[in-house]
Amino acid sequence: MTTERPEPKPALADWRAGFVEELGALGTEVGIPRAMMRVLARMTVCEPAEQSAQQIQAALRLSPAAVSGVTRQLIAAGTIERVSRPSDRRIRCRLVSGSWEAPIRAKLRALGRLCQVAERGLAAAGDQADARLAGLRDSFAYFEDALDRYVSRRQRPKGSTRPE
Repeated sequence: MTTERPEPKPALADWRAGFVEELGALGTEVGIPRAMMRVLARMTVCEPAEQSAQQIQAALRLSPAAVSGVTRQLIAAGTIERVSRPSDRRIRCRLVSGSWEAPIRAKLRALGRLCQVAERGLAAAGDQADARLAGLRDSFAYFEDALDRYVSRRQRPKGSTRPE
């Protein structure tokens, strides 16, 4: 008779690695390269919050060229920023506060355009429009509204009692 042993609980550091890999795997589903999503995830949970390119490379097992390219793109997008210390020649990167909202805002703008196109399609189709086109417009409008409310709520100062 064999008794199954419970899985050992992962060490505290392992939760970070699991988070990075899980979020990295989702990157392609949302149109973000896996390496970029892994770097974003790493920068979200790493300790210390400031990481050198070498630290990112070692933690994620990425090539120097991959880390350089991804960090350059993330800096240009305003998602991470360069940080230097007077006593150290190495440049470090850290996640910019609120940087996860930039891609959400971009999606919100795209949803708005999709909703407008669907609305124009409905208007052009007139009596020939059916539930499929109306459903497309309604779906885009719903998600645009939900994302807009989310972003507005996140921008509200803490402790604000302003209604949604």
